[in-house]
Amino acid sequence: MSATVATEALSACRGVAVRYGSGAARVSALEGVDLTVGAGEALALRGPSGSGKTTLLHLLGGLLVPSEGEVIWKGRSLALLDVAARGEARAAGIAYVFQGSNLLPNLTALENVAFTAWLAGRAGLTPRLEPAELLALVGLDGKGEALPGELSGGEAQRVALARSLAQMPELLLCDEPTGHLDSDTATRVLDLLWALRERFGFALVVATHDPGVAARCERQVELADGRVTGAAG
Repeated sequence: MSATVATEALSACRGVAVRYGSGAARVSALEGVDLTVGAGEALALRGPSGSGKTTLLHLLGGLLVPSEGEVIWKGRSLALLDVAARGEARAAGIAYVFQGSNLLPNLTALENVAFTAWLAGRAGLTPRLEPAELLALVGLDGKGEALPGELSGGEAQRVALARSLAQMPELLLCDEPTGHLDSDTATRVLDLLWALRERFGFALVVATHDPGVAARCERQVELADGRVTGAAG
């Protein structure tokens, strides 16, 4: 089943499948999925645990190569690129925010953002703002010297957002970004995420089982057992 959008295509999956193992032990994580992400749109991937949401995010970001089908990023087939080339393609426009902040534990908040900015420079990008400015943008001015273990969950997620912005993303992939946060903190993080999208214009794909998070998006795609089962918006 397909879930497409009529805006300019930024990223797309065409007939993708992801399978592990062989014979009777073969497991299908995704099967026959078509999905197009339009430039600047906000898209929610909905479904229970094990539905294939995270696998689909990893395909869109070039972290996985499909067993079948192709993933297109800005007109290029990621499956035709080697590991290094896929990494370069990701660095030049695709950023992640995970359920856990995934900050480097031995680097301060400022160093975490600065390291990503350095990687963006290696990919030929010039971040719009300096690392300290990015931290201030997400409300963490004065927290730059704090290590991840010294931050609250909401603060760590805001550092993760600042770090993602250092890549100047055209596509931001979020995997249950508020899953470890209480409801008030989650709302503040989501408000910030949407404000940043409005300011910088990146496309946003959010994997979530939370209908409240999905409702913020312009379009929703339902997955179950590795297949697209419905689309809305």
